[in-house]
Amino acid sequence: MENANLKKILVNAVKIIISIGLLYFVFKKIPFREVAGLWSTVSIPYVLAAAVFFLASQILSTKRLEFYLEANRFSLSLRSNLELYFLGMFYNFFIPGGIGGDAYKVYLLNKKFGWSAKKITSALFNDRLSGLLAICVLILGSSGFLFEPKWLPLIVIAMVSGIFLTLTITRKWFPPYKPVFYTTLAYSVAIQALQVICFMLLLKSLGVNGHFAIYTVTFLGSSILSLISFAGIGVREMLFLQASKYFDFDPAVSVSASLLFTVITAFFSFFGIFFQLRKLHLHLKQN
Repeated sequence: MENANLKKILVNAVKIIISIGLLYFVFKKIPFREVAGLWSTVSIPYVLAAAVFFLASQILSTKRLEFYLEANRFSLSLRSNLELYFLGMFYNFFIPGGIGGDAYKVYLLNKKFGWSAKKITSALFNDRLSGLLAICVLILGSSGFLFEPKWLPLIVIAMVSGIFLTLTITRKWFPPYKPVFYTTLAYSVAIQALQVICFMLLLKSLGVNGHFAIYTVTFLGSSILSLISFAGIGVREMLFLQASKYFDFDPAVSVSASLLFTVITAFFSFFGIFFQLRKLHLHLKQN
């Protein structure tokens, strides 16, 4: 157990170092005072609207996880699911060296209800897998606006192949989740779409009115690569900086919007501390 905890601390430490290193490189190219200057010009209504869409994506995420839990006949009330979700966000964002948000969910549900830790872990894994598939589907769909029409059949084939491959994995190794596969995928696409809208609104708050397809692809791509950094910080900014070399958009604006997205994520993640301080009370769904 001590070795596992040490390994986790080291992995998180490496992620934080990567985030700091990437941000240092970005701000060497784009002075932070330029970003701060752009922030002073943001349209507050757009930022508030972006926050609403982000919150909606998190609420939908709790509903998606509910499908996976109920596939194992684990019925958690919506309120408890929401509180547990935001507590997990808090642990993931503000305590990178400690127990992860998903691991804490497994611990709490196992301790409170005696649910199988293995089954809870598999539910959380498939929850993440569904989100990853949705990101890939949306990246391919958005890429259709960047390539010539002759590439569209290949893009469609790639999308269908990805869905079929994930469904095959689910059927073979996680059969309890087969009945909810397409439902959770639909939720995942909606969740990622809400986050994309959130980011587009942040861009609008900074006066951006074009290049939304490449912004979408870059933003979603950073969600996948965020695994190598802490909460995706640094990776998003670096990707937008690099993408600006090949596409006609202002890197300072995209980096500013990316950091605003991080601020919104941190804001809602902080709400989890209230459930930690008052001790979380989990309840089963009432039939």
